[in-house]
Amino acid sequence: MNNSFCMNAAYFLKTSDKNLGGETVASVVFTGIAVVFVALILLIALVWCYGKIFETVNAKAAAKAEAELAKKAEAAPKTAEVAVKAAPAPVVEDGIEEEIVAVISAAIAAYGAQTGKKLAVRSIKASGGAPSGRNAWSAAGLAEATRPF
Repeated sequence: MNNSFCMNAAYFLKTSDKNLGGETVASVVFTGIAVVFVALILLIALVWCYGKIFETVNAKAAAKAEAELAKKAEAAPKTAEVAVKAAPAPVVEDGIEEEIVAVISAAIAAYGAQTGKKLAVRSIKASGGAPSGRNAWSAAGLAEATRPF
């Protein structure tokens, strides 16, 4: 049994009968390198062509967008300006800083301008806070750090 294993191994491990001289090896190596460089040059050309195609597409889109902006700019002076009267100052609870009131009012005004609705702040009150005595950021951090996987 051991003898047949060695004979099979010798059969499979037998060297090739082909003559792989220096010229054959050199031609195979040169052909392989040439094929790789030709493929790389083709890939570079393909990427360059894609770049040029997308540059022209983006240039056309930018020109179209600029033309639309010019049309909107011409139409804008024709519209009548709407007079905005000041909203009454909101009732603010003690302990709330003026900067906080300004930020809340600006956020609501921006949302109202975006939706086209007229919104007003009537009052600003401090929330009761979390029952554990933590502020909202602290409670969110604790919940994030202790949530199960």
